[in-house]
Amino acid sequence: MLTSTTSSLTRRRFLQRRYLSAVSREVNARNCRFHVLHKNPDAPHQILCLPGSLGTASTDFSVQLSSGIGEKFGLVAIDPRGLGNSNMTSDGKQFVREYPADFYLQDALDGAGIMKALGYNEYSVMGWSDGANAAMHLAANKEVKDAVKKLVVFGGNSYVTEEDIEAYEAVRDVSKSWSERMRKDKSAAHGGLETLQILNDRYTDAMRKILYDYNGDVCLTELHNITCPTLILHGALDVICHEYHAQYIAKHITNSKLEVLEEGKHNLHMKYADQFRTIVGDFLTDSQENNYQEDDDEPQPDIDHIAYGFMGSKSLFAALRVGIFDAIDSVDGSATFNDIETACDISGERLKTLLSACVALKLIRRRIDENGTDLFHLPKASSKQLVRTSRQYWGDYLSMQVDGQFYNRLADIDNTIKHGTEASHGYESWFDTYALHKRLPELASDFPSMRMLDVGGGSGAFSIVTSRVIQDATAVVLDLPNVIETTKSIISEEEESVRSRVSTLALSATDPGSWENVQDESFDVVLLSYVSGSIPSEALAGLYSNTFRALKPGGKAIIHDFFLSNDGRGPPNAALWALAHISVNPTGMGLIPKRVINILSEQGFIAPRVHELIPGMTKVIVAKKKNV
Repeated sequence: MLTSTTSSLTRRRFLQRRYLSAVSREVNARNCRFHVLHKNPDAPHQILCLPGSLGTASTDFSVQLSSGIGEKFGLVAIDPRGLGNSNMTSDGKQFVREYPADFYLQDALDGAGIMKALGYNEYSVMGWSDGANAAMHLAANKEVKDAVKKLVVFGGNSYVTEEDIEAYEAVRDVSKSWSERMRKDKSAAHGGLETLQILNDRYTDAMRKILYDYNGDVCLTELHNITCPTLILHGALDVICHEYHAQYIAKHITNSKLEVLEEGKHNLHMKYADQFRTIVGDFLTDSQENNYQEDDDEPQPDIDHIAYGFMGSKSLFAALRVGIFDAIDSVDGSATFNDIETACDISGERLKTLLSACVALKLIRRRIDENGTDLFHLPKASSKQLVRTSRQYWGDYLSMQVDGQFYNRLADIDNTIKHGTEASHGYESWFDTYALHKRLPELASDFPSMRMLDVGGGSGAFSIVTSRVIQDATAVVLDLPNVIETTKSIISEEEESVRSRVSTLALSATDPGSWENVQDESFDVVLLSYVSGSIPSEALAGLYSNTFRALKPGGKAIIHDFFLSNDGRGPPNAALWALAHISVNPTGMGLIPKRVINILSEQGFIAPRVHELIPGMTKVIVAKKKNV
């Protein structure tokens, strides 16, 4: 049954009695007549409060409307469109809330419209649960984001999973699965149990649509476009919205911080109202424009360590090449100098000097036995990563690619930066064979008989490994003609069951015209590993457009590269690799997730998820082409 005008008036009078200091208002904005509870209208700092799923100003922010956040703050708590008393169009027609696919954006723009109608050009936004998701849309939207001073979100999620949908379905039947208190409060807010059930069904169906039609994308792109200072609160005991959601949000919003209340649940702002008031009040009062301003106690750079770092790297590379780590590992226990000398076929002071450098760098450990003999052994990290027989060995990558190729290029990096010219020939001269091998099958797991286009695939290593691991997978390695000749040779050495499923295509990834040889909608996955940072920046949009065209509906683009964080402050290893790439591609783009995700979005991709691959160095962005 639809909410009657009489019952709406009764509820308004009740709210005015309950919140004597909150003014009940009707605000016309965006073709809807919104009901608002407004506390401290004359306060210098106004806070727009967006409630959770099926929530209203009174059901979700009653504690804050009663006690406030502080004298300096006003609260504008709203009934969202079609909920509670916001159930009239501007011309007086009554309606019950619908849930279009973009309802979070709708709620965000409604909130901005209400604040504009009230005469506030600047304000902060506080959102709980679903309201947090709408709040993030508001703070990211280019049309209204400049009005947002600060953002506070708690209980929100930037994406939904199968687990989330199961939770929504478990409480679909309001009469059987909701607590009596919640059912009573929400029924009173929305005009009866029948209307509440209609609303809950519509909401649950909308969340299912977001998962299955939009790959769970609530505001995955929007996170990266939020620039205002942001506080993310989370209750450690929240069973409705798990902590990984809060962590993901905090990781991808620039200038944000996460605080976890160890005893808090989903309704932490009600249960722990005093602590909530203090944390939020302090955050909103803080006048720092940037949470990352330097502290006097912040560690200072070790200039000597940076200046001599090249010497340390060369010590590592030299020790790898002459076989020192393998020599020590081959001796049971600890190796003597004579053991190493014999195994490496190097003698005298040169070997002693190199060993001393490695000991000083803690790559090797040295002790003296009771006879005064030097004994050398390896710490765990060196044993795992620098000994050829280890499954985690990556010494060849370090010595052959990092040292053999990039370090040679970096010798002239100052001229490259100054003049924008390459030190020598370009990216096509080298291959990478590390890191993504283990994760690629997992990232592409939606497609058991996957057909993959490996753009800039070089040696074909990723395609070969994928074909080994996924029995029915087929792959096409796309790269420049001179590279493909080498690729063919490498593929030919594989077993017939693998090489028969890996083919090649010789063309330029960055030339849109040359992609005429790639059939539209013919691949489940397009892999771009170390490509985005190694081509001219103006070519990225065309590259992603071609990628979109090549994918089947529901297909995935997997972009792997060295990424800085969105604030551009690190991590250091990613920043150094970005610098190294200038030697290969002086017209390339410094990659941060935000820039790449926005280009992907412009080309039609949805649900961009960011994954950490090599900690502190590389990330993977997985974006999807919408199902038809």
